[in-house]
Amino acid sequence: MSDPRTEGLTNGYLPAAAFGHLEPTAVGVVDLERSIVPRAPDGGSWTGGQRDGLLLVRLHEEPLAVLHINRDPRNFTNEELTAEIWRAAGAEIRRHVERFRCTPIPGAAEALLGGLHCSTGGCTGDRPAQPGASVAVILASTGREEQLGRCLRSLCAQRRAELEVVVVDNRPATGEVRRVVSAIAAGDARVRYVPESRVGLSVARNRGVGETDAELVAFTDDDAVADPCWLEWLLAPFAEPEVTASCGMVLPLELQTEAQKRFEQYAGFSKGVERRAYDMRAGRAGERLLYPFWGGVFGSGNSMAFRRAELVAAGGFDPALGAGSLARSGEDIYAFSTAILRGGRLVYEPRALCWHEHRKDGDALRGQVFGYGVGLGAIVTKALSSDPRFFAAAARSVPIALALRRRRRALTGKGEADGGGATDGAVAGLPEELLRAQRRGMLHGPLRYAQGVVRAHRLGLGDVIRGG
Repeated sequence: MSDPRTEGLTNGYLPAAAFGHLEPTAVGVVDLERSIVPRAPDGGSWTGGQRDGLLLVRLHEEPLAVLHINRDPRNFTNEELTAEIWRAAGAEIRRHVERFRCTPIPGAAEALLGGLHCSTGGCTGDRPAQPGASVAVILASTGREEQLGRCLRSLCAQRRAELEVVVVDNRPATGEVRRVVSAIAAGDARVRYVPESRVGLSVARNRGVGETDAELVAFTDDDAVADPCWLEWLLAPFAEPEVTASCGMVLPLELQTEAQKRFEQYAGFSKGVERRAYDMRAGRAGERLLYPFWGGVFGSGNSMAFRRAELVAAGGFDPALGAGSLARSGEDIYAFSTAILRGGRLVYEPRALCWHEHRKDGDALRGQVFGYGVGLGAIVTKALSSDPRFFAAAARSVPIALALRRRRRALTGKGEADGGGATDGAVAGLPEELLRAQRRGMLHGPLRYAQGVVRAHRLGLGDVIRGG
């Protein structure tokens, strides 16, 4: 898998052309089996002032492409939009239909206008495997009431009805999380509230794992909105017994502010529209730096699931990593690496779709990126001190890093942005202020991780997962 930035994409696998400016960009989805008319991720309507649009194009729940259109989606006629979709994803549309034989093969853009309705009993491509295991969705929160309520409603609306939702309140003294959960749980017995006053996302997630005996545990964040079929597809890989972890595709809920667009340039959560599997055997991503120790290539913590027994056996999420710890991030990334290093397989399933609301202001973004840098430094420190396989991974990464550097220099030498093909290098490349924040964070990572280990031991935070 090549560097997305050499293919005209951001780090989050979105078209870089949408980031050649910092004005609002509409985000939406087109489900071709229903209608050619795009809709906003949460089903609402777009506000005014959108300069252009990014549309996820799906057919029978399979993501085919993320399309950039050069003006507000509301200003496109259906005919114009079908032409744009056909140009960007026509080959993928035909490939899907030929594979599943679900509808007559479309020969031109006009075939999309009425919707690609199934001519038989349905498309086998939108029927996820059922692993036949119980599942709990664990949601840690510190009290963002509006976002938490929105997230919980999306979880309660999942197409898979057999689930429990465990909401772990990591700031119970305020009462904010309890109010939201109590209101929703009154109408849905699958939702329950658990207080955990010991600060830290890893601690809260581990507490959630200890509060359920479900065979599979899924995780998202309170600033995410889950697509109705998110959980079914996130669990589908577990039908294969060697799979011990899965991740889904996460797209931005909106791109309304400069900070939200900068984040996508720096570190968007999506890993593309292609399903991938990773392990230490046939599924090695040999072209990736520090594989499998740098787990950012696999997915993100706002859309992930594990076999509970494996997660507990691995010690759960490291309480010296993650939000609320001194290291500030990285607990999900290292959990992905651990799943693979323990001999399991991790699957990235893009049909497991959710939408994430990025931070809206620059100060919050810079703090977030600094925290990512600290987490990266902490992860490297943890790997260096605990797993001798890291040294071989580092040695393999030297020629990879040099090759990446040469490719990016070649792009810059052609007058293209480091971000991959947009016209304004100052905007389309990785923002220098964010790179500086990341580098500063990385320098802090080793010491903060060491301090975090001492803190976790002193407070007994490593024992939370054993409560399960």
